[in-house]
Amino acid sequence: MSHVGIVAMSRPELGGTFQYTLSMIDALRRIRKNRYTIFTSTSNHSYDDFDIPVRRLPSAGRSMLEFVRANWSAAHEGHLFSEVDKVIAPIYTTRLLGSRRPFLFTLHDLQERYYPKNFTFAQRVWRGFVNNSLSHAAAGIICESKQVKADIHNFIGVSESKITVIPAPPVSSFTPEHLESKEFKQSLERVAFPEQFVFYPAQFFPHKNHIRLVEAFSLVLRAYPDCRLLLTGQRKYDFGKVMARVAELGIQDRVTHLGYVDTNLLAAAYLRATLIVIPTLFESISIPVYEAFRLGVPVCASNVVALPEQIGDAGLLFDPLSIEDMAEKISLLLGDANLRQELSRRGTERIRSLTADAYSAQLEAALDRIG
Repeated sequence: MSHVGIVAMSRPELGGTFQYTLSMIDALRRIRKNRYTIFTSTSNHSYDDFDIPVRRLPSAGRSMLEFVRANWSAAHEGHLFSEVDKVIAPIYTTRLLGSRRPFLFTLHDLQERYYPKNFTFAQRVWRGFVNNSLSHAAAGIICESKQVKADIHNFIGVSESKITVIPAPPVSSFTPEHLESKEFKQSLERVAFPEQFVFYPAQFFPHKNHIRLVEAFSLVLRAYPDCRLLLTGQRKYDFGKVMARVAELGIQDRVTHLGYVDTNLLAAAYLRATLIVIPTLFESISIPVYEAFRLGVPVCASNVVALPEQIGDAGLLFDPLSIEDMAEKISLLLGDANLRQELSRRGTERIRSLTADAYSAQLEAALDRIG
């Protein structure tokens, strides 16, 4: 039996990376031949309720000191993760550099190479250092699409044989059992959802493209004046700019912001939505797309990076830089119930093979390859 350390640094407010972390932990727990310890920061209590021991990691500064000590002293045994045999991390963290154990980590994207303006100079330098250092130090790299695999190989120079494409299914809470639970049914009653609405679950990061979305939605309202746009996410990042644009367009009564939502309310919003829209300018893999597929919700999304690979023929794609194209595709789905039903069917078929058991088997094979 191997003792595997899971370095879980994400938090609920970070959205996609937290959901991805939960999916990975859920899948790893299915590999019965291993035992696990979760490593996280001192202030992160998001993983305390799992039936897995939790260890607190030192600050990033101390972790970098461990990195220096681990690499200069072959006899050093007090390095990070010394109690486990190998390590896996759902997101990058410099703490991995302080380990002398073989590790796998997920590199979700190299967005800074495509949209450097979304990052400060310091952020670009930092991401470049971390991604390069971890990629060359890792025993293996996980990513979720062929597009990202090609980016890692081309931009960082890592051999393709070191990179494994393993798409993660949405969190297991979106199951038939969960949807029959008392807690979920109470969530359905807690919010008076509009009769017809377009749903975009995302944080207000610049690349999520909210401003073009609300501009496109103002065009959609000309043909569908009773439709609503429902948004989630914290009041951070570009939230103020987006709401200012909503006010300028005069569509405040047609746009609703729910803020941060729990899993029950998120699932309820999906099931009540007419369709979801993903207008992002950059996405390696979109978890909301998989969640929509699982719950049978039609998808309308950007035609960028790995999204066409992920969606296939199970959704309508548009140019996220074209307000007109976005509005046209959203309107097409709103007006065609048969198309919505067909896309829902295709999405359900597409997600069927992306199971927690299949994901577990792929993660098990990846862990076995590193010793």
